[in-house]
Amino acid sequence: MDKIADLVVVADPDLDVQAGFQRLFGAQMKVVCFSESDPALVFLKKNHGTSVVFTCFNLPGRGGTAFLRTAETIVPLATRVMLTRETSAEAIKKTINEGHAFLYLEKPCQQTDLKSAMEAALYHHRQLAKERALLERTLAGSVKLLIDMMALFHPDAFRRTGTVRKQALKLAKQLDMKKTWELEMAVMLSPIGEALLPKQILARYRAARSLTEQERDILDRAPVQTRDLLKNIPQLEKVSEYLYLSGRGFNGSGFPKDGPVGEDIPMVARIIKLLTDLWYASPDSGPDAAAFEALAINRRKYDPKLLALAMTVLVDDLPESRKKHVAQCHIRSLRPGDILLDDALTESNHELVLSRGHTLTPTTIRRLEHFHQASGVRQPLLVERHEVEKVVKEPV
Repeated sequence: MDKIADLVVVADPDLDVQAGFQRLFGAQMKVVCFSESDPALVFLKKNHGTSVVFTCFNLPGRGGTAFLRTAETIVPLATRVMLTRETSAEAIKKTINEGHAFLYLEKPCQQTDLKSAMEAALYHHRQLAKERALLERTLAGSVKLLIDMMALFHPDAFRRTGTVRKQALKLAKQLDMKKTWELEMAVMLSPIGEALLPKQILARYRAARSLTEQERDILDRAPVQTRDLLKNIPQLEKVSEYLYLSGRGFNGSGFPKDGPVGEDIPMVARIIKLLTDLWYASPDSGPDAAAFEALAINRRKYDPKLLALAMTVLVDDLPESRKKHVAQCHIRSLRPGDILLDDALTESNHELVLSRGHTLTPTTIRRLEHFHQASGVRQPLLVERHEVEKVVKEPV
């Protein structure tokens, strides 16, 4: 596979500067030039994989310093470089302290110096990307452990995450979302708000029954509590905001009461809103036409394009051989990745141990083993196993 070329954005009204970048680097990397700040920022919002951003101090529009500061929020892994004739101490201080520039180069700049600067900027970008990837892998593992632990105490709230994550990734592929880490984290953490709510209030809300003013106030606070729990965790700041808005309808309905409307709602929040409601409307076998008909009753709550896309890619079209790939297993035969098709209950008093729909992990399997040793768990358990080899029903 060919290596993807580095993307470099140059925001400078000097056409000679733009031509110089194209001449020096156009053959090795993709160079995109702009003469004003706002068109460049629009481009960055659509190209989060940008490697390096060059600009000048007196950039038409917002100015070079403000442009770099905004670019940092849009493409935090891109290296920022100021290339300008401004040499005053004030200009340098603003560039470094406010624009957070990695390098400051004076015009006119020799070709050798510019090439060296580009090499250093690309190296810096790659190091940032490696560190971010390592942090994301570490954080993802920690989040997965957290979810497994919370699922032990709130099994019903967290049993949908495996299914919704797969659906979210299908939509992300169709939407050409290059980075899905924040989407996956948001899906995995989305049940936290439900886990914080009293079960009777959540049940009444899901059943569309009337709520008292006090109960509605408790519901109103749930998105805020979720955001406050996550916003101080590094790399989860955006995820916390997505979850805060994931109960807000496309038409401005839902929770929170005040906030963005329509396409101003982040795409991740729109996806979670749609898939969460779809999950509750769907049978255990997965989304079907009836589930989408149920959503269509309140279609204004959902992004119409996203709803139409989901209808085309999420309706269950598994071949019959996969749908019937089901086994009755004793606990000793369960495997990570198995999906519970029935609630796991204790033998004596039928206490819920793990609700149906859960994708089993080593942690949840150990939970079942411990419950079985202490109280006994009704066996065999009905599970779905997505494997190539045939699953044979175990003898009782």
